[in-house]
Amino acid sequence: MMTNMTSGPLNILLVDDNPDDRTLLIRELGREFPALHVTEITEQEGFNQALEYGNFDLIITDYQLCWSDGLIILRAAKSKWPNCPVMMFTGTGSEEIAVEAMKGGLDDYVLKSPKHYGWLPSRVRSVLEQIIHKQRLLKTEAELRKSDSMLHAIIEAEPECVKIVGADGKLRYINAAGLALVEANSPKEILGKNMSDLILPEYRKAYLALNAQVIKGGHGTLEFEISALKGGHHWLEAHAVSLEMEDGPAVLGVTRDITSRKLAEASSAQLTAIIEATSDFISIADMDGRVTYLNCGGRNMMGIPKDEDISSTRIEDYHPRWAMDIIHAEAIPTAMREGTWSGETAFLTRDGREIPVSQVIIAHRGKNETPEFFSTVVRDISERKRHEAELIYLANHHALTGLPNRNLLADRLQQSLIEAKRHDRLAALVFLDLDRFKNITESLGHEVGDLALQMVAEQLTGLVREGDTVAHPGGDEFALLFSDVAHSEDAARLAQKVLDHFENFPLTVGGHKLFVTFSAGIALYPTDSENADGLLQAALTAMDRSQALGGNSYQFYSSEMNIKALENLAMASALHDAIARDELELHYQPQVDLASGEIIGMEALARWRHPQHGMVSPMVFIPLAEETGQISLIGAWVLREACRQNKAWQDEGLPPLRVAVNLSARQFCQRDITAIVAQALADTGLESRFLELEITESMLMHDVNATISIMQQLKELGISFSLDDFGTGYSSLSYLKRFPIETLKIDQSFVRDIPHDKDDSAIAAAIIAMASALGIKVIAEGVETPEQLAFLNTQKCTGMQGYYFSKPLPSEEFAQLLRQGKTLDTSS
Repeated sequence: MMTNMTSGPLNILLVDDNPDDRTLLIRELGREFPALHVTEITEQEGFNQALEYGNFDLIITDYQLCWSDGLIILRAAKSKWPNCPVMMFTGTGSEEIAVEAMKGGLDDYVLKSPKHYGWLPSRVRSVLEQIIHKQRLLKTEAELRKSDSMLHAIIEAEPECVKIVGADGKLRYINAAGLALVEANSPKEILGKNMSDLILPEYRKAYLALNAQVIKGGHGTLEFEISALKGGHHWLEAHAVSLEMEDGPAVLGVTRDITSRKLAEASSAQLTAIIEATSDFISIADMDGRVTYLNCGGRNMMGIPKDEDISSTRIEDYHPRWAMDIIHAEAIPTAMREGTWSGETAFLTRDGREIPVSQVIIAHRGKNETPEFFSTVVRDISERKRHEAELIYLANHHALTGLPNRNLLADRLQQSLIEAKRHDRLAALVFLDLDRFKNITESLGHEVGDLALQMVAEQLTGLVREGDTVAHPGGDEFALLFSDVAHSEDAARLAQKVLDHFENFPLTVGGHKLFVTFSAGIALYPTDSENADGLLQAALTAMDRSQALGGNSYQFYSSEMNIKALENLAMASALHDAIARDELELHYQPQVDLASGEIIGMEALARWRHPQHGMVSPMVFIPLAEETGQISLIGAWVLREACRQNKAWQDEGLPPLRVAVNLSARQFCQRDITAIVAQALADTGLESRFLELEITESMLMHDVNATISIMQQLKELGISFSLDDFGTGYSSLSYLKRFPIETLKIDQSFVRDIPHDKDDSAIAAAIIAMASALGIKVIAEGVETPEQLAFLNTQKCTGMQGYYFSKPLPSEEFAQLLRQGKTLDTSS
């Protein structure tokens, strides 16, 4: 069909058997349509062929034909080419023929007359334009039909429910997904029904309000629950907009099933409620350790207010340092590798309390297996730990007295033996059995007996040294473990101390005065046994022996030790009277200046001349004096006697020297030590500058501040201090700057093997060099060989003291040494 009627070709099929009419018609049309092409038909056969093979823009036919008529031609043409326009141009027609032709699809009817020939081109043009317009309409309608079909197919294939609800609330359209959602088998089951009937009552009002809003031109979204036709319940999310239809506005809704989401939300809400209700600590942290969630139980555990923002907190903020080390080194790597980690750590609360916890850490991974966040579940195990500690305590302690029981005693004994072996020391185990304790319980009752046992336990604990163990194996038996014993006599003295205490201080229980005595058995490591079981049995055997002898005494497992103990007991008794009997005396060992070789001082050393045993070694009676408490009395005598003798020599005209006196730890800690020293100087008339007090490293380090205070008070008197046995303790030269010390004495254990022992030589050289740098003099003790002397000279040591020059001498012999002016030859 042509679309440009002025310039394009116009193909016309002209059916007319009158040649003049054909010529006239072609001439008129040619004026209007320059590109005119006319196929002339004058008989039936030609018409049939033209219909079969031709392609025409317009058919013009006469009504009166010698071989047919115009209506037949019209019907044949419309049958073959229904879209091709047909005009009838005739001079013999009638109104009836025209009406019938129009009904048959004729597009125009024109009478043959002179004036109508002039109209013919415009009539042709009008027909052609109408046909073009009609074809366009048909094409548009076809496209619309195709578009509607595609849109309908799309809507029907849409997985979400699409529906149209009228202003009356009734359903006008619903797609296949919607039918499935409302559980309808076909549209007729649901179309025309009111959608609000499916909605649960609690959501119906909101649904109707939304529809009313949309009908007025609005839009909105609503979540609601329906009860479908077959009883199923579904949560829906509807998005509604206004839709204008022929009969007025309607509601177009797109609805999706959110049942799964709602169930997940409900499940999540339930889970959250459970998590929030638990007392356990539950939190979530990102991969950088920032805490993003903390439940109520966790906030309560940590002392964090409910409304406090925790987004700035980190995992580290909840743990003490030692627990965080476990988290970094073990927990997180394990969780990253295996998915989870569990163990025991601790939390640090806002108020500084450390809570023991059982902790699980989980590393959560995404779809690509990349770790996305951590969660942790923590339970406070304080109560469990307390219960465990109680069980452990009860398993290792006597329920009545709280002392270590037989189980813990065995463990401590084993550890004590290991330490004793390592340090080549003795260990002593003393078993004590309360004599005739059964009489107390039978006469006064078990309640009094229990109270008595508790008092005994308390007093025994107060009698032993720090580091010793008091145990209550059971019944009326107690045990004492002395882990650091220098001599067997020490164990005997400690046992006797216990016996004396209870003999002198009876118990007062429930208004009853109870005289308590013990049968004690002593076993020594390694003398009696080298293992714990053997030592326990030996102590019990010795205790039985003490009971057999009548009690209120101690017995060693070894008979030789019993004899020795008796001797020591007698020795302690004799020492008590030694001062009164004038059996103590002082010997003096000179201290020599290595630069000049002259005597520059002396150390006063106590000696005991026993009437039967002769000279008793200080290694024997000094520990005995310390154990029996006589050391302060003896120390005061030594101090006074040394001052008196030194003053007497000066009065005689002998060279004035400084005398060094050793102070025991007990003396040094006496509250009136300053007054005692001042009184000794005043009574003897010795100037304070000629008195030097020797103390040990252990005395310095016991209580530093108190020690400095005491030394300053004594220093104000004008005396000086030396530090004895330096190098055997744990102090350092830099630390000693805090104390008013003028002289260091290198312990003889470092001097003995110089210069042959490289370590001892290095230690001695270092002490001399550093002391010199600090302005402290150094005296080496125990110098016995020329090689030792030569080494000390080389190192610029200040002075020496030892047998190489002189042993400790009685006062008269020492005075003779001074009178002779003896000096040390340092040239060698």
